[in-house]
Amino acid sequence: MLKKWIIAFFLVLGLSSLSIAQDLSSNAEEATVDVVARIHFNTQTADFDRAREFYRMLGYTQGVGGFPKTNTEVMARSLGMYDLCTYELDSIEVINIPGSIGTTSIDLIKFVVPFNPEPPYASPTHLGMAYAALGTTDFDNDYNYLNQLGINFLSEPFGDEGQRFVFMTDPDGVYLKLLELAGESISGESESTELNINSMPYIGLNVSDIDAALDFYASLGYTEVNELPNNGSLEEAQAYGLVNAFEIRGADVSLAGGDGNSLRLIQWLDPISDTPPYPAPISHIGIHRIALAVSDLDSAVDVLTARGVEFLSEIAPCCSGTGNDTQGIINAIDPDGIFVELVGAIRRRPLAPESELCTEGDD
Repeated sequence: MLKKWIIAFFLVLGLSSLSIAQDLSSNAEEATVDVVARIHFNTQTADFDRAREFYRMLGYTQGVGGFPKTNTEVMARSLGMYDLCTYELDSIEVINIPGSIGTTSIDLIKFVVPFNPEPPYASPTHLGMAYAALGTTDFDNDYNYLNQLGINFLSEPFGDEGQRFVFMTDPDGVYLKLLELAGESISGESESTELNINSMPYIGLNVSDIDAALDFYASLGYTEVNELPNNGSLEEAQAYGLVNAFEIRGADVSLAGGDGNSLRLIQWLDPISDTPPYPAPISHIGIHRIALAVSDLDSAVDVLTARGVEFLSEIAPCCSGTGNDTQGIINAIDPDGIFVELVGAIRRRPLAPESELCTEGDD
């Protein structure tokens, strides 16, 4: 399954294989573990057809599907499913906006086992991977169109002309930030939608310690740092669903010489956000992980392990089950417990033995 996922991810990125991604790594010499690109963010849904139709309306008219609905025990462990021999999916599709500026990919999944019915974060200020920013070249048109459709917005738009934004939710309550792009072309506009969304400039991560977060993501190669203003007015606070002006420490971080996409790291100082992010297993409704491409996964894990980074499991080879796989995945855990999936080349290794639980299940 993951072999097909990897191929699909890099096709969506406009890359035909990991070897092409390795070529990109020469432009990211400062990346300690050689992260070369964002692949996607993953979000779970309670109603796949409803969510798929919503994202299709936003311009996500392209997708790769047909993935197996179950997988191996080692793959289940890689998602923090330690008590399962496998998992079961109802539906899965890696979706994106055709002709977009950079990757806009979303790994959209509905789980059957394990299914977690708890709703996503109630606020875009919650600790964890809280939202994705979607860039539009015609903010007025897109906001008005979505408003007429009855899409749920958190507030009225905020900001000066050319820099406006507004938060909306998908059918599951997942936050998306509609962001005005000043001076951008509309080359990414899809002719099959009324909207002009053409990019995903950043994904918003709320953290409890900005210095620790900056150190962690710098170790992944996010060494380009642009600090954010420390204070927000009452009007801006209302755009986040707050009732008073706020104080933060934050920065947009990007890969040095990388793919042009960013992570927006924010530590909320006033009000303080201290409820932990979603725990494992990675099946909670909402944005639960981000996937990043690395050129050498074994090396990346060695470097991060030496730095004290924890992982949900061992590397999960992908995906023949023969011991001949040369690709794999692993989920690193950031200082707040946010899951960062690394996808890349691995050396071949013997098949991992099944646990007693799964061996007994075969009897």
